[in-house]
Amino acid sequence: MSSFQALFAGARKVGGGLGKVGTHHLKLVWMGVLGGLLIVAGSIFPTLALRDSDKPIPAPYAATSSTPRSYEDILEAKLANLLSQVKGAGAVAVNVTLETGATQEYAKNIVRESKTTQEKDTSGGTRSTIETKETESILVSKENGADRPVMLREHKPVIKGVLVIAEGAGDSQIKAQLTKAVETSLGIPSYKITVLPQRK
Repeated sequence: MSSFQALFAGARKVGGGLGKVGTHHLKLVWMGVLGGLLIVAGSIFPTLALRDSDKPIPAPYAATSSTPRSYEDILEAKLANLLSQVKGAGAVAVNVTLETGATQEYAKNIVRESKTTQEKDTSGGTRSTIETKETESILVSKENGADRPVMLREHKPVIKGVLVIAEGAGDSQIKAQLTKAVETSLGIPSYKITVLPQRK
């Protein structure tokens, strides 16, 4: 007879209520032994989850160089390319600071319900109650099987300032041409534009 069975048999002999406690202790002992075996087995045998680290990361989670660029980055790249075409400008670096981000205005479905109730009391008076309910939801359309909100208009970000650093900006005539080019291409006043020469 095993020691566990002897323990269990001894607990039954003691009495009715104590027999239930012995069964409970036996279950706890077995659960502890099973837990210990699982811990030992887990440390001896490598799990498949740990081996998954060798696999490549799926595309949606991997860092890619084709991440969408911000409006600021696109504007800076276009402007630097444009300004480098100015005769005598040389290499050009541009920094654009935005005051606000782009905002979108979406089409909305507005439902207004109005309910008027008139009640007459026993003394001949009338009482009117007007109940108004308004619900608003953004309209969506299906594009490629996905719901997308219907955009009415998009407001471009407001440009706070532009910094241009150019090799040829030491010459006042080239500096003026660069300032005028930024003014014209972005439609901003000259006081928001700073043009500096590049250090040598």
